[in-house]
Amino acid sequence: MGVPTRRDAGTVVLLREGSGHGAPGGRLEVLLLGRPAASRFAPGAEVFPGGAVDPSDAAPGWRQLSPGRARDAVVAPRIMIAAVRETVEECGVLLARDGAGRSCPPQLLAGLTGLRRLIHDCHPEEFQAGLRRAGLRPAWEDLAFCAHWVTPLGLPRIFDTRFFLAALPAGQEAEPDAGGELASMRWVEPAQALNEAEQGRCLLLPPTRSVLAQLTAQPTVAAALAAARAARVRRVRPRLAEITAERYPGLDLDPIHPGDGSS
Repeated sequence: MGVPTRRDAGTVVLLREGSGHGAPGGRLEVLLLGRPAASRFAPGAEVFPGGAVDPSDAAPGWRQLSPGRARDAVVAPRIMIAAVRETVEECGVLLARDGAGRSCPPQLLAGLTGLRRLIHDCHPEEFQAGLRRAGLRPAWEDLAFCAHWVTPLGLPRIFDTRFFLAALPAGQEAEPDAGGELASMRWVEPAQALNEAEQGRCLLLPPTRSVLAQLTAQPTVAAALAAARAARVRRVRPRLAEITAERYPGLDLDPIHPGDGSS
C-alpha cells in the first residue's frame, strides 16, 4: 500500500447567536454542511467548512499581506489561509480585514463572487490576488484555535487538521455553493446536533462531535471564543482499532483527492 500521504488541513467552526444578528438572548449556533452521499470522504456526514492546504496557501506573497503575523504562531499561516479560503468557497463567508484591521465591508462581497467561483473551479491561487484587488487580508485575529485531530496511523489518508472558531461576520450570511458540492446547510445548536447524532438522525465524525461538545457549555459567541483562546489545545490521534465504518465513513483505499480534508 506504500507510505500514506499526509496533508495539512484547516477547518472553521462558524458561530452565531440566534438569528445570526447578535440579538440579545439568542442561543449559540454553529454552521454544519452536509456532504453528498456520493462523496469519497465522509459520505452523508455533516461537517464544518474546511479542506486541505493547497500549495498556493504557502506562497511568499501572503507575508506581504499580513506583515504583523506572529512568527511563533501555534498554527502555521498556510493552514489558516486554507481554512479561510475553503470557508469562502464552501459557504460564501469571508473572514477578512483591510490593511487598517477593519472587518471586510459587506458591500465588497458582491464583487468577490467571481473569486469564489474561481476557487471552486480548482484555482485556489486566485485567492491571494482577489484579496489584494479588494484591499483585504485573511483575518488572523478572528480565528480561535480550538482543536487538532490527525487521522489514525495505518490508513491511506492522513489528514492533520486544525479547527478554528470564528464568529459569523456582521452583514454576511452563509450561502450554499452553486457547484452543488453540498447536500445541505444549516445553523443548529451544538447540543441539538449531538442529540440528533445519538438518535441516528444525522452523522457526525468524532472530531465534529468533540468540538460540538466543547461548545455546549458556551452561552455566547464571545464566551466560546474566549474559552478557546484560553485553553490549551491537545493533539488527538485515535488508534486504528477505534475506527469503524459508522464513526469514520469513507475511509477507503483510494488515493487522496483534492478537497478531501473537511472534518
